Amino acid sequence: MKNLRILPLLLLLSFMACKKEKVGPETVEEPFDITAYVLVEKGLGVSDNDHVITTFELQGKAIWYTSSGFLSGPTYSYNDGVLRIYQGATLHSEFKIENQKIISYSNKNQPYSCQLIKIPKGNQLNGNTYSGSWKNRGSLLFQASAFKFTDTHFAEASFDLPVPNKQYTSIKNIGAYSYINNVSTLLIMIDGKLYGTRNYANGELATGEFTKQ
Repeated sequence: MKNLRILPLLLLLSFMACKKEKVGPETVEEPFDITAYVLVEKGLGVSDNDHVITTFELQGKAIWYTSSGFLSGPTYSYNDGVLRIYQGATLHSEFKIENQKIISYSNKNQPYSCQLIKIPKGNQLNGNTYSGSWKNRGSLLFQASAFKFTDTHFAEASFDLPVPNKQYTSIKNIGAYSYINNVSTLLIMIDGKLYGTRNYANGELATGEFTKQ
């Protein structure tokens, strides 16, 4: 009889111990939202170092940003970790995503790289200055240059930056596009560094890297 009285007490203590271990809210993984990211690809165009930025809008619409301009015709779908981008009715590219990162892709051209970048809440260029250089395609020469940004305008010069006076289009708070005097420029921030691709009216292409000052 003594053993029978002890058994309910042991069960009660065990239940209380289990309940104590579960104190605190359970972590619930948020569903992945592709519209909260941009896709940055490198090595798709006439230069191995150029960039293409894809933004994912509502209702399955996508926008391609390149140094030649931007195209709002592409569409996309995202299901079960697979991102597909279409141009018209044709599948253009496919990416498999796990834990907010691309683990495989359909593009087999080399050199080629791609990554997802989460869209920050505020314009990451605003108030910052970057310095570095441009290099024309096929040239061995580097041209020193620096940028200074507000939330809507920028200045660029080799030395003595003026007050920002050139307007740009912000791309999801991490990129910028401008078209000034027949020169189009695409800038994108990746891991704290600013990368640029520039198309001139004569067909010349330049790429650049710029570090925050």
